[in-house]
Amino acid sequence: QLSSLVLKSPLGLNPAFQVNLNAGGQGSSPLLSPVLSDAGGPRIEEEDEMKRKRYPTDKAYFIAKEILATERTYLKDLEVITVWFRSAVVKENAMPESLMTLLFSNIDPIYEFHRGFLKEIEQRLLLW
Repeated sequence: QLSSLVLKSPLGLNPAFQVNLNAGGQGSSPLLSPVLSDAGGPRIEEEDEMKRKRYPTDKAYFIAKEILATERTYLKDLEVITVWFRSAVVKENAMPESLMTLLFSNIDPIYEFHRGFLKEIEQRLLLW
């Protein structure tokens, strides 16, 4: 089967239409005609579906990028707590040392873990 050819008016007045050149003289169904489609343009959903089937890792890559963005945001939030909030509390002498130790003793290891985790995610996405 030969590929489809999309023709457009140079002035852009007429909607695009699609010509299918099939080997063996078989034409496409009139129900799939771009003239009869709801959008009024050529049907590109089928082409997108074929691309998705051909490249299944694309979806996983975009999910990984979303995880990376979320991890960056989370790390910045942890940094606000561990660095900026702590320095403001120490500067103002706003709470006793024992309470500060209790409060930040659990946050520091989480912050350090996520710093390393973010670097690992970034490296893996660079190698994707």
